Amino acid sequence: MKTGIWGRTLLGIAAICLATSAASAAAKDPLVGNWDLDAASSAVNGQPAFKSGHAAITVAKGVYTTVVDLTPASGAAIHYETTFKADGVDVKVAGNTYFDSATLLRVDRNTSIRTERRGGKVVGVTTIEVSKDGKTLSSSGKGTLPDGKQFARMLTWHRAKK
Repeated sequence: MKTGIWGRTLLGIAAICLATSAASAAAKDPLVGNWDLDAASSAVNGQPAFKSGHAAITVAKGVYTTVVDLTPASGAAIHYETTFKADGVDVKVAGNTYFDSATLLRVDRNTSIRTERRGGKVVGVTTIEVSKDGKTLSSSGKGTLPDGKQFARMLTWHRAKK
């Protein structure tokens, strides 16, 4: 079937609208963005507190990529990256000293639950909530450290411009 210039123009406009719509939907996801840890507003029990941290979260075609850097008050810095589909399927996590795989499940637009595993065994659960205004991310979790000790933490993150 032949299409004239108007047909090709409309197809081109439709393709641009679809691409813009998909990019806009990803940009509006409240979880996506750069986040800086507010160490003063965070509380940690059973493990060293964090002095600083940064998390970058992106999404493309329903796949979330997270890059996290944490600096504990004592001990070595932590850097890990994960790629989730937010469907509850377990994925490998390299570089995290607390867990080696995890699942991510989106409960609603502003809430996600990450279940952390070490050696296939559940060792922690973290609830991640983005405030309604999209400026604050809270992550609260409990679990077991590699040495068998229990921990609980409530980390507060603020949206960063970076």
